[in-house]
Amino acid sequence: MFNFLKKTKTAPITNNPALTTETLHLSGLHCTSCAVNIDLALEDLPSVKSQTSYAKSETKIEYDPSQTTLDLIHFTIRDLGYKII
Repeated sequence: MFNFLKKTKTAPITNNPALTTETLHLSGLHCTSCAVNIDLALEDLPSVKSQTSYAKSETKIEYDPSQTTLDLIHFTIRDLGYKII
């Protein structure tokens, strides 16, 4: 019934094979401004593109692992007050 806990494969944001794609499921989003807040913070990181959906409570991230780590991405989201589930 609830599929939000499943890790899903998603279409890439860009077509650059050097980038790594992750989908993170989030909690703590209260409105679409929360999604925008996450996108703006993530896109301040080097070589990161993101699409966050308030309705799905998830963010799709593409990043270059040679310039940014997944740990830094997780830290940035948590620092904003959201949880990764």
